[in-house]
Amino acid sequence: MMIFMRAARLGRDASPSHARGALRLHLGASLGACAIALAATPAVAQQDTSAPTTATATATATATAVDTAPQSTSDVPTPDGSDIIVTASKTGAERLNRVPQAIQAFTGATLKERNVRDGADLIQLIPGASQAQEIGAGYRIFSFRGSGAGGPIGDGLVGYYLDDTPFGVPNNQSAPPVNYFDLDRVEVLRGPQGTLYGQGSAAGTIIYHTKNPDLRRVTEAGEAEVSTTNDASKINYRAAAAFSLPLITDTLGLRISGGYDYKAGIADIYAGAPTGTPRARNANDVVAKDLQAVLLWKPDALTTVRLRGWYFSTDQNYLNVTNSVDPPYAAYQGDVVGYDRRRALYFSGTVTRDIGKVTLTNATSYQKSLPGGFQVGLNLGAPLGIGVLNNGGDAKNFVNEFRVATAGSGPFHGVAGVFYQNATGLYTFDINFPALALSGNTVTKTENYAIFSEVSYQLFGGKLVPLVGLRYFNDHRTSDSLSNGTRVFSNANPDAVTWRANLAYYPDQDLMVFFNAGTGFRSGILQSKAQADAVIADGVPSALSLTPDRLRNLEIGSKATLFGGGLRLAVSLYDIRYTNIQSAFNTSIGLAAFANLGDGYSRGLDVEATWRTPAKGLVLSVVGNVNDSKFSRVLPAFGTANPRIGDGQRLLNTPPFNWRGDVTYDHDIGGYDLFATGSVTAIGRSRNGDATVDTLDPYQLYRASVGVRFDRYEVRLFADNISDYRGPTAANGPTLLAGPRPRTIGLTVRLNSN
Repeated sequence: MMIFMRAARLGRDASPSHARGALRLHLGASLGACAIALAATPAVAQQDTSAPTTATATATATATAVDTAPQSTSDVPTPDGSDIIVTASKTGAERLNRVPQAIQAFTGATLKERNVRDGADLIQLIPGASQAQEIGAGYRIFSFRGSGAGGPIGDGLVGYYLDDTPFGVPNNQSAPPVNYFDLDRVEVLRGPQGTLYGQGSAAGTIIYHTKNPDLRRVTEAGEAEVSTTNDASKINYRAAAAFSLPLITDTLGLRISGGYDYKAGIADIYAGAPTGTPRARNANDVVAKDLQAVLLWKPDALTTVRLRGWYFSTDQNYLNVTNSVDPPYAAYQGDVVGYDRRRALYFSGTVTRDIGKVTLTNATSYQKSLPGGFQVGLNLGAPLGIGVLNNGGDAKNFVNEFRVATAGSGPFHGVAGVFYQNATGLYTFDINFPALALSGNTVTKTENYAIFSEVSYQLFGGKLVPLVGLRYFNDHRTSDSLSNGTRVFSNANPDAVTWRANLAYYPDQDLMVFFNAGTGFRSGILQSKAQADAVIADGVPSALSLTPDRLRNLEIGSKATLFGGGLRLAVSLYDIRYTNIQSAFNTSIGLAAFANLGDGYSRGLDVEATWRTPAKGLVLSVVGNVNDSKFSRVLPAFGTANPRIGDGQRLLNTPPFNWRGDVTYDHDIGGYDLFATGSVTAIGRSRNGDATVDTLDPYQLYRASVGVRFDRYEVRLFADNISDYRGPTAANGPTLLAGPRPRTIGLTVRLNSN
C-alpha cells in the first residue's frame, strides 16, 4: 500500500492546475472519496551618498526609462552586472549593488551567455536554491533556503512574477515554463517577501521582466540552434524570434516574439520488464512553443499603459521520470502511451500615472490554464498489479494590484497598495488497476485580498536608512471533491499579518551594510474529514484545514566594490525559523493525508563575487551557499510514523551547499569579438523526500562555449553536461527517477537587436 501511496503522490505533484487537488487522489485511493501594510526601498539605494538629491532625481528618471524604453539591457553582456537596474522594491529604479537585501539580477544577454534556457538552468545561479521536484518537462518545483522541507505540497513558497503580476494558482508550486529568449532581465529575491509580494513568496520571489517595444524604430532579433544529445537518436533544434514596430512614434509600439523548441527523447519504453527489444526507443521527446505580444502606449509624458498576452504549451511523450537514468528507460508501461501536457493563456495590463510627487500603478492579470495533465503506466506490485494513473485539470486566476508610490528626491519614500485574487481550479484523476479503479474530480476556489505598505526615511544625509513594512492577508477557500460518487466539501478562512524591518548603512558609495528581518506566511492545506481523522487517530494533531506554516528570517549582509570597481562582493548571513511546517503524512491505515510536522531552521551564508581581472576581457565569478538546516521540534507521533523526520535531522530537499563558478573571456580582433565561457556547478548530498531513495548523491555539472560576434551576429559552439552525469538528481521513488539531460553539444546562431 505504501508503494501505491508513492504513486498517488506522483499524481498529486504532477497536477497541471492544482497540486492540492491531488489529496483527493490520496483519499480516493484508500476510501473512494475523499492590507494594511507599508512599503518603500530606501531611497539611498537609488543614489550615490555623495549627492543624494541629484542622484535620486536621476534614479527617478531611470525608473521611467526602465518602464518605457525598448529595453534596459544590452544584447551584449556586461562583465560584472554593475549597471543592472532593478525595480523589485516597487518604488522605481535602483542600481543592483545598492539594494539592501539579498537580491540578484541577470540581464537577458547574461542569461544567453551562460546558456540559461529554463528554470533548471537558472536555479544553478542562485545561492541556497535547489530543485525539489521534477515530473515532466513542464512541471518542476524549486526551493530556497530549506523551503522544500515539507515536500512539494500546498501553496508555493517561491513566488513567480511575470512583470507586475504573479503566475500560478494556490496549491501549485510549479514554476512557469518561461521562454528565456525575449527576457529583458530576471530579478531574484532570496528570503521572505511577506510585505510586497505576500502569500506564495514566503521563501523568495523570481520576477521575469519581458522586453518592451521600441517606440522609435523597427527592431528584430532571432536565434536558431541545433544540437545532439547522448542516448538520443534525433537532433534537437530550437528557434526564436522577436519583432518590434513603432505604430506611432514615441507614443505606441508593438513587440511580438515567439519560439519553438524540440528536445529529442532519450528514454526507451518497455511494455514489461526492461529486457529484450523496447516497445519504443528514445520516446520521451518534448515540444515547447510560446507566443507573446506586448503593446506599449504612452499617451502623454506622465502616463504609461502596457498590455501583454502570452500563450505557451509543453507537450512531452511519456515523462522525465523513468525507472533508470543510465541507461534511461521506463518499464512496465504495457500499451500505455504516456504524456505530460501543459498549456496556458496569460493576459496582463499595467497602467502607471505620475501625479505630482506620487506614482499610481494598477496591474491586472488573467491566467487560464487549459485542460492538460499527465498519464503514466505503473507497476505497483501485489495486490494492485500494473495499471494506469491519469491526472488532468484546468484553472483560471484573476489578480489585481493597485499601489501608490512616492516619487522625487525627499528623504521619505514609500509605497502602499491593495491586492486581490480570485482563482478556481478543476482537478481530475483516473486510476485503473486490476485491484483498484477510481475516478473523480476536485474544484478548489480561493478569494483573497491583502493591504500592504513599506516606508523608509533617510537619516544623516542618506547614510542611514531605516525601513518598515506590513501586510495584512485574508483568504477564503473552498474545496468540493467527488470521488467514485462520494462528495466531500471543506473550507477555511486564514488570515495573517507579515512584516519586514530593514536598516541600511551607506558609509560611502562603494560599501553598504544592511540588517534585514521579516516574516512569511502560507495558507493551510485543505483535506477531507477522513484524512484528518486518520491523522488524529495516529496521535498527530490535524484538521480539515492545516495550521498555516510561517517563517521568520534574520539576515545581515554587505555589498562592496573594491579595486576601482574591478571586484564586486555580496555576502549574506541568514537565520530562518520555520514554524508548523506542513507535510504529507502516511497514516497507519494506509491513507495518505496531511499534517503539521513541527518546526525547523536553516542557517546559512550566501556569497556572490565578480572579478574583472587585470587580464583584459577575463572575468571570473562565483556564487554559492553553505548551510546548516535541520528539523528542530518534530511532533513525537509524526516522528514515530516517519523516522526520517526527527529533531536534529537534516531538512529534506535541502543540499548542504551549492556553488557555481563562471569564467568568461572576450577579445576583440579587427571588429570580431572572440569569446569563450565555462562553468562548473557543485551540489551537495541531500536527503530526498521519498524514503525509498533516501539520499541524492553530490554531483557536479560542467559547461563550456566558444564563439564569435560581429556586427549584430553571433555564432556559438557549446557543450552542456560535459562529464555526461546522469544522476538521479530528483526521485519520487525507485522507479521514478530524473536527472540532468545527458551530454549535449550544439551550435547557436543569433541575430541581436539592432
